[in-house]
Amino acid sequence: MPTKDVLMMQIVLAFGQGCGGAAVDDAACAAFNTRYYGWIDKPKKNPTAMGKSPQDVWATEGAGFLDKFREIGKQAAAAGSPIGDKTLVATADAVEGASDCPYCPIKP
Repeated sequence: MPTKDVLMMQIVLAFGQGCGGAAVDDAACAAFNTRYYGWIDKPKKNPTAMGKSPQDVWATEGAGFLDKFREIGKQAAAAGSPIGDKTLVATADAVEGASDCPYCPIKP
């Protein structure tokens, strides 16, 4: 199983791919790290996730997770550059809210 830091690197790269050439300000980087670093190995309580963390299911679900991070980057970049923390959080909330993934940070 990949370590938490390896998964965070993959997540950041996918987000950056979605951002294209848009700049991301320091506050947005901090918000991104705060939101997702703890999420990687946090077991989810909802019945669909069955107490597993994203790290636990990365081998089967990781590609889908990375697609969502690309989408967050793409939508955040569409709002303008540089991407700020409020834009990042709003975009992440929107992408996660539209997803049926039981592992999203906004889901229990």
